[in-house]
Amino acid sequence: MKETLEQEAAPVAPPEELEWQVHPFAESRARAILSLVAPLAVSALIYLWWGSWRWSLLGLALLLSAEFPFFLRTRYRFDGQGAHLRRLGTEISKKWDQIKSYYPDRNGVLLSPFVRPFWLENFRGVYMQYGRHRQEVLEYLEKKLGPPARFSPPR
Repeated sequence: MKETLEQEAAPVAPPEELEWQVHPFAESRARAILSLVAPLAVSALIYLWWGSWRWSLLGLALLLSAEFPFFLRTRYRFDGQGAHLRRLGTEISKKWDQIKSYYPDRNGVLLSPFVRPFWLENFRGVYMQYGRHRQEVLEYLEKKLGPPARFSPPR
């Protein structure tokens, strides 16, 4: 009886690996249409305002390059070694001992190398989108790292 109580009280280990992919362009038809129409409309406005195809094409190129990650499929993976993000042949990896806290939001989770909120965490951390896997991602992180970081806004 004592052994069964100890087994029940032991923390549950997260699954060995969790892998998912997110392709924002394919997941939302409305956002996909907006991501194509908005740069074209702005480019047309630039042409109407300045009358130059060069500036219009430059504006179109800049707007499309700004939203380029939206068009790409991104693969995410949690495994025994850490968190991995793979997009367009490049991979960003963070080992679990490098991740000190995490901050979930509506679309994804920021894995931060800092214990408390710090202005550099957006540059040093890794942002992983949930896609359709929000619950699984948050459960995995809670089992692996504990509850998400809580902080009070500065006064």
